[in-house]
Amino acid sequence: MTLPDAAFARLLALRTGLRHFERWSEQQAGAAGLTPAQHQLLLAIRGHGDPRGPTIGEVADYLLLLHHSTVGLIDRADAAGLVSRTRDEEDRRVVRLHLTEDGAERLEALSALHLEELDRLAPQLPGAWVGLAPVQRTHGFPGVAVPTSSEETEARPVKVGIARVYDEIGKDPARRILVDRLWPRGVPRSEAPFKRWAKDVAPSPQLRKWYGHVPQRFEDFARRYRDELTTAPARDALEELHAQADADKVILITATKDLVHSHATVLKDVLAGQ
Repeated sequence: MTLPDAAFARLLALRTGLRHFERWSEQQAGAAGLTPAQHQLLLAIRGHGDPRGPTIGEVADYLLLLHHSTVGLIDRADAAGLVSRTRDEEDRRVVRLHLTEDGAERLEALSALHLEELDRLAPQLPGAWVGLAPVQRTHGFPGVAVPTSSEETEARPVKVGIARVYDEIGKDPARRILVDRLWPRGVPRSEAPFKRWAKDVAPSPQLRKWYGHVPQRFEDFARRYRDELTTAPARDALEELHAQADADKVILITATKDLVHSHATVLKDVLAGQ
């Protein structure tokens, strides 16, 4: 069975996102005075569940390194004042690893930055991951579960549509949500064809002004708009929209004439995990 084109696009989006995150992580480690390998070493020691500290063999497994390469990395980190070694109290042949005060402080600062970056990327990477679930099921692979907030849920398609506000006058507003920052001209509030107004999810005035609805700028606009959706208050508004779309089909309403090149189209794709 031939894989659909969408599968390759989603794999590309996922792997590209992971590579960008890895490169960003390396840059942050360098700014903290660490090599990427030292950063991973500190994380392996601190993230190990045993309060006695991990052994060299356990760290080698975390880092996917051979024993002698791991020992060399530890030696250099020890000389840099980042880690220390102690003998296991029960088995003196076993060496346990610990962070020094300096190593712990650097890792703490780096980890805080990484968690913030993961929060920023959260709306993007899981979407690429979820989109692969139908392909996996079709080809006999197990389904994928993607973490959302504090729990893991099975991927489900999100039902989202888009429409122009002026085409929806007189229709049932129950599932319709205005996603423009400005109230549509000529539409009385008493006749609004939508139930909610999620103006915080709309593009910023600066981005909207720069775009000017010039089709040639749409791809760049879409990228910048996706970035805006990862920061508050747009991120919070997006989460509310996603929760509603996950429960029932919603229609995103906009006054924009060109739906194809509108922010509503980008928002629809984000909600659908594309």
